[in-house]
Amino acid sequence: GGDASINFANEEEKPTVIMVIGANGMGKTTTIGKLAMRYSKEGKKVLLAACDTFRAAAVEQLATWAERAEVDIEKPQEGQKSASGVVYSALERGRNDGYDVVILDTSGRLHNNANLMQELKKMRSVSTKFKPSGPDETLLVVDASIGRNAVTQARTWDKEVGVTGLVVTKLDGTARAGFVVSVVDELRIPVKLVGIGENLEDLREFEPEFFVEGLVGS
Repeated sequence: GGDASINFANEEEKPTVIMVIGANGMGKTTTIGKLAMRYSKEGKKVLLAACDTFRAAAVEQLATWAERAEVDIEKPQEGQKSASGVVYSALERGRNDGYDVVILDTSGRLHNNANLMQELKKMRSVSTKFKPSGPDETLLVVDASIGRNAVTQARTWDKEVGVTGLVVTKLDGTARAGFVVSVVDELRIPVKLVGIGENLEDLREFEPEFFVEGLVGS
């Protein structure tokens, strides 16, 4: 289903906007940090946006990654609780200061939380002020160890917010990853990236052939 690599905006439509969503504990911020590092090494100008305004720890964690990756970060103002406000200022800064990529970190309260879905929809609609069709990518981060639950989660997120691709973390080649195949089959959402370990280079493009061999081989 679909092209597995990340969709980049063309020169006239820069920056590329990547919205990263998913429940807490799935490895969302780490995934963003690793993406930032990768793009920064490729010579792209990257801005991270800390839109999880409810957890100070989330903002700090993202700031640490920004420092490691040597990229910039847009944080909520003192007392600012509006995630979409952070999106607005990040995208404005992204456009005015010639960034190549803006990555939006989002709150990760559970996928059945109605307020969270409203917040994500609002963030999405704010992004349409800068890009008529919204973010270039909306990546859902799921942890391979939650198995079938991931399919249910992905379905909900996709219905509410629209998901263009999956990032599967903690994928260590065991059979539990079989669910990846079912998500792709059932939901027609491509797996774009997989995280197979803690190291930076352990976030990689998803290679179905290699992956299926691993499944069959085990």
